[in-house]
Amino acid sequence: MSTTSRWWHQPFRTHQTNLREVDAGLDVEQVLDHIQDIGADTWLLNTAGIVSFYPSRLAFQHPSPWLAERPSGDLIGDAVEAAHARGVRVLSRVDFSKVHADLAEQHPDWCFVSATGERQIYNGLWSTCPSAPYYQERSEEILGEILDTYPVDGFFFNWFNFSQRDYSGRNHGPCHCAHCQRRFDERYGRPLPTRADWDDPAYVQWLEYTRETLGDLAGRVRKLITGKNPDTALILAHDPDITFYEANNAVDRPQPLWIYGTGEFLRTSRTAAPDKPVWVNSVMFIDMPYRFVPEQQGHLGLYLAQTIAHGGNPSAYLVGTPDRLPATSFDIVRDVFCFHRDNARFYTDVRSAAEVGVVSSVRSGERYGGPSGVDKVRGEIRGVYRALVESHVPFDIVLDHLLVMDALDSTLRRYKALVLPNVAVLSDDQAEVLDRYVETGGGLVATYDTGGFDAAGAPRPGIALRSLGAATVIDRREAPGAMRSAYLRVTDPGDLPGATEGDLVLLDRAYLYVEPRPDTVCSFGLVPPSRYGPPEKCYWDVETDHPGLLWHRHGSGRTAYIPWPIGGLYDDLGRPEHRDILVHALDEVGGGRQLSTDAPPHVEIVVSTQDDPHRTLVHLINYSGQRGRAFGPPLPIHDIQVELPGVATVAAANSLRRGMPLETSRTAAGAVTFTLPHLDLFDLVVLDHG
Repeated sequence: MSTTSRWWHQPFRTHQTNLREVDAGLDVEQVLDHIQDIGADTWLLNTAGIVSFYPSRLAFQHPSPWLAERPSGDLIGDAVEAAHARGVRVLSRVDFSKVHADLAEQHPDWCFVSATGERQIYNGLWSTCPSAPYYQERSEEILGEILDTYPVDGFFFNWFNFSQRDYSGRNHGPCHCAHCQRRFDERYGRPLPTRADWDDPAYVQWLEYTRETLGDLAGRVRKLITGKNPDTALILAHDPDITFYEANNAVDRPQPLWIYGTGEFLRTSRTAAPDKPVWVNSVMFIDMPYRFVPEQQGHLGLYLAQTIAHGGNPSAYLVGTPDRLPATSFDIVRDVFCFHRDNARFYTDVRSAAEVGVVSSVRSGERYGGPSGVDKVRGEIRGVYRALVESHVPFDIVLDHLLVMDALDSTLRRYKALVLPNVAVLSDDQAEVLDRYVETGGGLVATYDTGGFDAAGAPRPGIALRSLGAATVIDRREAPGAMRSAYLRVTDPGDLPGATEGDLVLLDRAYLYVEPRPDTVCSFGLVPPSRYGPPEKCYWDVETDHPGLLWHRHGSGRTAYIPWPIGGLYDDLGRPEHRDILVHALDEVGGGRQLSTDAPPHVEIVVSTQDDPHRTLVHLINYSGQRGRAFGPPLPIHDIQVELPGVATVAAANSLRRGMPLETSRTAAGAVTFTLPHLDLFDLVVLDHG
């Protein structure tokens, strides 16, 4: 069977009932009625691992005692038979992260051990280790039993990870079981780290070890499943048929909430593997300690709207059976699911049309700056992300480790410009790829420490990218408070729309003093930290020519380098001048905007394409209902004008949410324009090119 004929390559919608062992006697037909009512066509339910919901013959499985309430004694058999009779697929949820005490006592080597020799025991269950035989061997026996007994349509692995944290958030550190000690020593020739310490090279290697171990295990699981039934999908974060993401909330999550997490994951995954479906499981409750308090409809709606706009397959997740939550909790799920179902042809074989790529660097977070490196990299990319969304710039996220691969197959050529938000760690090969990209006509915007560190995280003597306007960093100020009360003086008003010469831009956190390359054009002059109290002394004596923005031409392309954390500052402070400097720089090096609109900043616009038939798809998402941690219905927005310069002739345009055709026109410059009369939570405008 060809890959394209497998069910997961068509749009689908899932409802997960994460069952408690006491739910084994549930009414299958009643649950299926609910699943179909909300527009889902796939049911995910617990099958094996911590508790099995079928009469397993394996000695190391624990069937639910409540299976005795079923005449058949077999929930999975009943569910699969009834669901398939209705055309509903069934996915099996398995969880091998924990075992009961009897198995742990018989097989202590299956279990997690802390650096101090403690076991990780939670509610009577012992955490297992992916390096140990339960994961490495027994999991395959369990999967084999299920596949040989039931024609399930897929598997989802819960908590497929090294359990450093438990459900209460306690960090137990890296596992020190005998298997981890032996395998880590064979791989790196050193003892395991005792705690999460970013300054310890062994801890960074431990993170590599966990990824390699899980990736190898996932590959073997995938081979087992495919060997028994190639039409059974594996949903996982490592080597899957369907990539998994959970959209969730938490009562202790710090403010401000990162509301764009779902879209961020989808932009990344769909760029890294455009032919691999992504499944987003949106949590319908507020947090694990409060599993029976429903999530706010406005928050859940944003999860779902981002999912479908970025080409993901939506899922909604609750604990227990659907009657555990109020009926109104499913209103937004039903709305989005049914829209996705009824318009499935517009979600099939869709790809991003973004002309900007944002490079994301996991390696920089792990290998640069110690514990603060993760925050500095995350803050920078989040600020850039927000700035682009609010400025209506369509973009993808490109993982840094794919850069060399992308260069070989010319994937980078689809982007008119790349943004490197503090991509501090770059290998020589990656730097060469990026320089060649610019040399042959690409645009590039880089911020802060980009290219200042080698592949191992060691400081470079100069900046790795020859295409940037700075050759080397001659000094840095980044200690806490070191740049407090500093400014950047506007020297060229064209580099900050709406500014006049001499205006000031807030500068804080850090600044890199750099040596410009020949022919570099410098903009914004540094005003070093000045007195800010008492008022009688609030003036400065020194202004410098140290630049806040460096323009440089390299071959046929152009770069903009911002030697300070503009993204991190925008993420924290939301100053519009930071956003405008960044986006203006991107416009300049990329040759202009892919689209223009009068939509307010809280409207996200995503542009995608289909080849057969040829269409441009424009999703709009309205975030106006968010007020910090509170989410209400979004404010309706009227008469949004959108202008698309690079779009071909349009034969028809339609708003699918409004169910109405839209008039289009062309500007004197040849851009296609349309006006959307009304936007609530989301809409999809389809431009057919005939």
